[in-house]
Amino acid sequence: MLGYIFEKYVNQKQMGAYYTKEDITGYIARNTVIPRLLEMAEKECPIAFGPDGGVWRLLQDDPDNYIYPSVGHGIAWDYSPEGVARLEEPLELPDGIARGLDDTAQRGDWNEAAPEEYALPTETWRELIARRQRYAEVRDKLGAGEVQSVNDLITLNLDSERFARDVIVNSERPELVRAVWNALTKISVLDPACGSGAFLFAALNILEPLYSATMQAMRDFRADLETSRRQRPTKPLQDFQRILEDAGRHRNERYYILKSIIVNNLYGVDIMEEAVEICRLRLFLKLAAQLESYDQIEPLPDIDFNIQAGNSLVGFTSAASVRRAMTMDLKGQQRMITPDDETVLRRIEAKATEVAREYRLFQRIQTDYGMGYAELAQSKQDLQSKLDDLRGELNALLAKEYGVDANKATAFQRWLAGHQPFHWFVEFHGIMRRGGFDVVIGNPPYVRTNKVLESYKPRDLATAKCPDIYAAVVERSVNVCRSSGRTGMIVPLSLTFSSQFDPLRNHLYEECSSIWFSSFGRIPSALFSFDTRVRNTIYVGQKSARIAKQCFTTRLHRWYDAQRPTLFDNLQYAAFSPEPFGKLIPKVGNTQLLVAFESLLSQGTYRLKNEFSGTGQGHPLHFKQSAYNWLTLCIEQPPAYDKAKKRVPQTTYGAVRFRDSESRDLAMLLTNGKINFLWWATIGDDFHLTQANIASSPIGLENLEKRRRESLLASLPELESAMDANLVFKLNAGKNIGNYNLAKCRHVTDEADKVWLEAAGLSDLWEDIELEHSLIVRTSFDNE
Repeated sequence: MLGYIFEKYVNQKQMGAYYTKEDITGYIARNTVIPRLLEMAEKECPIAFGPDGGVWRLLQDDPDNYIYPSVGHGIAWDYSPEGVARLEEPLELPDGIARGLDDTAQRGDWNEAAPEEYALPTETWRELIARRQRYAEVRDKLGAGEVQSVNDLITLNLDSERFARDVIVNSERPELVRAVWNALTKISVLDPACGSGAFLFAALNILEPLYSATMQAMRDFRADLETSRRQRPTKPLQDFQRILEDAGRHRNERYYILKSIIVNNLYGVDIMEEAVEICRLRLFLKLAAQLESYDQIEPLPDIDFNIQAGNSLVGFTSAASVRRAMTMDLKGQQRMITPDDETVLRRIEAKATEVAREYRLFQRIQTDYGMGYAELAQSKQDLQSKLDDLRGELNALLAKEYGVDANKATAFQRWLAGHQPFHWFVEFHGIMRRGGFDVVIGNPPYVRTNKVLESYKPRDLATAKCPDIYAAVVERSVNVCRSSGRTGMIVPLSLTFSSQFDPLRNHLYEECSSIWFSSFGRIPSALFSFDTRVRNTIYVGQKSARIAKQCFTTRLHRWYDAQRPTLFDNLQYAAFSPEPFGKLIPKVGNTQLLVAFESLLSQGTYRLKNEFSGTGQGHPLHFKQSAYNWLTLCIEQPPAYDKAKKRVPQTTYGAVRFRDSESRDLAMLLTNGKINFLWWATIGDDFHLTQANIASSPIGLENLEKRRRESLLASLPELESAMDANLVFKLNAGKNIGNYNLAKCRHVTDEADKVWLEAAGLSDLWEDIELEHSLIVRTSFDNE
């Protein structure tokens, strides 16, 4: 009961931070931990992952096992939050809906909500059919044996947890089981802003069943050897026997597994000491809950050196950073390193190596059965003493970089208290010496950088001038991840669109050979739904210079609470190239639309900004500076009235000026349509509409021939009439503010959009635009 109450309290409070729900932590953890595990196993046992090795054949033999049931709902599965059942055959579409498959003119009902036996929550027929098509495409790829890469598990959003377990359970050779076990016992998972441990628990929940499955596979191979009539050498399986005997000495196998994971695999750092203590305590409670009686009690592990308090952004990460500090005086001037400095550096490196050796011993004796409290206490004391000595020496060196003299006790202690340095080079020397952590995941703090600077100042970070500290935490996370490792975090949506975060995007593009971005709005629902809703982007990346650069993205997800159980299962990625988008991260998951945008942008000439007057003069097109389900641009602003019903100016409108009235009129038809709305959703912030958003539109007017110009201009009065007819008022701060409801004007703007597509040679794109628009627009918010 105490454990339950504590867990509930921590989950609610999370030290005042946003509580990261399990669907988020689970998605990030499984798409970093499992790919890294499989890569480590493949390196040791490459034959199993080869064309005839059997690993990838699992996907081919039964594709439906690895496509999430919600994706196959109504096709291969009857899915509901309460359970899943196989369908003998897919549900046939109603005739009225099915006719639209071959005849686009018969799609009048496709935007209607579909019944639950066919659909996921809130799904329209159009969205349902797109999901069915995606399911068929993924299933065909798996069935044809086209998927033979760990990264494909992420790109196709497959059930990698089930796949990893099946790889172990269906192992045909003990070499693969051994390779997986070695990977499991070696993999290092770090959260550099761990809080009370949500991401570490997600990693633990992924690793535990894989440990268990691997140990069972060892038993099965041992049993097969013992019962086989054929003579087989026993030596290759002696390690299996030793591992099983070690586990058998413990009264409870699950306790042994969890203890092994907590001691050998999980690492965390947080600047709040209280959060660190809670994280440790939660892990202890997880272990203690596995003991069913007093005679099963063993000494709980000491993970003070796994989960530590400190500032992830301040401290030495390598011997090179220590060397650099040794060449700087208190005035910040560089000098040549001296022979004495070299001697000091060698002594520091030797001490760090000794600390790493002591730490490995400390870890080993904790998982050995029969460990005594006295032995553990002595080992910890020896390790702590050596760490304290080395920390003191490094703190003095680092303080000098900040212009603080360690000999001046008051100033030095004030600096220490404010900066709380954490020296990765020492605290995790063994891991950093091998290149870094295998997996780095988490939810960094979202705090304005100028607020942080009141307490401490990070140094030597490319993202130091970004306006939010999350950028620096992401940069440090990537830096402490090993070259072949995996990293993933949930951050604000500003990562995708803000020029102020150019340094962070560039760092990710440069350091990650493959990277996946998924983006989420905050209305109707938000991934974090506390006092302030947050728009978010999740990235997962592979840090490796040996593979060609690959970038993937999803659409901007707007969703209702009812969709949350299937939200992550239904992510759909599309490949993109950063350069055409100015290295922004586009938020569109439709491959055809993404390719079209890239093509238009690559041409480099047809941009709407080419029609701007370039001066403060010209013909104005007014635009509402906020948006949700449509963009509002108009020649005449909608009226607004004060309490006395006197007309007053609109206060939420800006203007762009065109060099002639015809260009302005054509721009009004273009910018109010679905094409430009989707462009805004692709590169915008999901709330503000700016002049830069309008200027960057990839469709310009230069290539519009006379016949089409005349056709479009002839439709402008109809659009203006429709806008006037759908003028709605909303009371705001005592004023009646007029707004044009463009959702009611689509009969005009859709026809104009089709003309723009014809002019650009993209007529085949219309159905993709309809689908993407349907996925983004939330119709219950029509009256913006």
